Amino acid sequence: MNRTVSLALWAGTLTGVGLCGAATLAYALDVEAASHLARLGVIALFVTPPLRLAVAAGGFFAVGERRFGAASTVVLLALLAAAVHAANR
Repeated sequence: MNRTVSLALWAGTLTGVGLCGAATLAYALDVEAASHLARLGVIALFVTPPLRLAVAAGGFFAVGERRFGAASTVVLLALLAAAVHAANR
């Protein structure tokens, strides 16, 4: 399970970096899809940190560290609330 989550996180990060790189190249070549590629790359990069934090919170709860698990959950909720607020602006 941990290996699968780790691979998914790496894949998300590398996908985001790859899409942002492709968007940069597309922008330099005046390709219309550049902004779409950039948007997808940024989304991929913004999805991975909350996923990492959710995995960490679950890990803390799994080993009985409720205080750290609760703190991680609070930070995750604050991050998600900020993302929703920014998306609705």
